[in-house]
Amino acid sequence: MLNKSVARRYAEAFFTIARENNKIDEFQQELETIVATIKEVENLEDYFAHLLIPAKAKKEVATRIFSGQVSQLTLNFLFMIIDKRRESYIGFITEEYKEMADESRNITKAELTAARAVPENEVKSLAEKLSVSTGKTVQVNVKVDPALIGGIKIRVGDQIIDGTVAKRLEMLKEQLKQAKIS
Repeated sequence: MLNKSVARRYAEAFFTIARENNKIDEFQQELETIVATIKEVENLEDYFAHLLIPAKAKKEVATRIFSGQVSQLTLNFLFMIIDKRRESYIGFITEEYKEMADESRNITKAELTAARAVPENEVKSLAEKLSVSTGKTVQVNVKVDPALIGGIKIRVGDQIIDGTVAKRLEMLKEQLKQAKIS
């Protein structure tokens, strides 16, 4: 939870700058590039996370790697993260930034969990119906969980629509416990 709150503060600051410069999409891409590069380059993630390596050395490496790939503003943001010893939070910061960017674009995410694979046309139809009901563009992420037995579970923000067989069996069990036998 601490990771999320720390990351949110940094993401909010950078998002404010992005909005002022009208570069929300560009800065999101640049943050994603930084995170992807750090994960792809062998030992780079460990290097940036190492507490005994001075910030100056980390910034020199960051300059060599990211100069020309990202804007100076994004590079300066990365430098600030390094100076504040928050290098290990860059992935969390990027995720928080993406959420803010989606919110500014009026996009929300939905998670569809089903017992088996759901045909693409049904997912698209569901996304359209959820978009109408929420007033936002809904992007649906599908997960398969055979433990559900059957049916689907949809989560949009804080709301959960549970139409699974497992949930119905659980509700039936509770009703039978409450039933009076005479």
